[in-house]
Amino acid sequence: MSNHDRSEAGKSRVPGGENRPARRYKHVRRTHHASVRSQPTLPCGSNGGSFNSGQLGSVLDRSGLVGVVTSTPYLSPLRYPGGKGGLSQFLASLIERQRFRCTTYIEPFAGGAGAALRLLYDEYVETIVLNDLDPGIAAFWRSVVTHTAEFIARVQHCPITLDEWHRCKEIYTQRAGDDLELGFATFFLNRTNRSGILTARPIGGLQQTGRWKIDARFNRADLADRLRLIGRYRNRITVSQEDGVDLVHAWLQSEAAASFCYIDPPYLNNGAELYLDTLGWQDHIRLAELLKDSQRMWMVTYDCDSRVPAVLYPDLPYARFGIAHTAAKQHVGQEYAVFSRELMLPDLTLMGSGGAVTLERS
Repeated sequence: MSNHDRSEAGKSRVPGGENRPARRYKHVRRTHHASVRSQPTLPCGSNGGSFNSGQLGSVLDRSGLVGVVTSTPYLSPLRYPGGKGGLSQFLASLIERQRFRCTTYIEPFAGGAGAALRLLYDEYVETIVLNDLDPGIAAFWRSVVTHTAEFIARVQHCPITLDEWHRCKEIYTQRAGDDLELGFATFFLNRTNRSGILTARPIGGLQQTGRWKIDARFNRADLADRLRLIGRYRNRITVSQEDGVDLVHAWLQSEAAASFCYIDPPYLNNGAELYLDTLGWQDHIRLAELLKDSQRMWMVTYDCDSRVPAVLYPDLPYARFGIAHTAAKQHVGQEYAVFSRELMLPDLTLMGSGGAVTLERS
């Protein structure tokens, strides 16, 4: 499911590697917002924030913001097969193209949230809402946002061994411990498993006979930098653990007009193999029914299945684009992006990893 400039230099050849470095900027100026309690709210997590429409009406002034080089080439601490961080440049252009400023960005199926972090750090939006039904992923985001220092300490001092892997697997499987315990166990498995898949085996195998070993994707210093940066933005990140389709429904029922929702549900094909929070066909139909007649600003992406334009989203504009997939073997795959009628679309060539991207209608 669940971005960046493409530089060949320093690219990892490890299976499931993060193969698209982000533009290297860091935050220069913060825009604070006040909470308006009288407004309706969407479900929110335990990070002390609420997603409410009273926070969404102001116009964000990006003039005077300057890109500053940072040592963090990737933004998300998580590895995700099919992650959409590479769409961040397109999403930034899409948000800027609209008649009204989208001050809040929502991901109902957040996963690694690479695009969300890029948009936040580059000040395209004021706040982001990260939702994931997977208890481990939600616990990871909550603990990183609310207990950043403790989480970083664990990253810096944990043993990267098969014994630790088995311990974390047990915690993740049993959903044991508090947010920090479960969140770290989920993170450890994501960093040490093949392609970042939480149910997979460790890099190098259980006997560690592979070319790459369990610690191949666990760069402590780099990961600490990414986590530290997230902590600096804790007041602008809301984390929730709701059913993704239910969250979309709540968003559509709210008064959060100045918001943009990017929906990247589990794949129609093989989704159950990659994600715990998978959807059945009827769930995909329900999601489409909620979205297709709405007058909100949204974009949804799917694996390249003909049912997407033909059955789920007929008569809506869509595009087929290339995106790097990292599960099993790195390759450029094809996916669909479907757009709400309310959107003014930017240059679609910003979407792809190769090949032409054209707007179509079923």
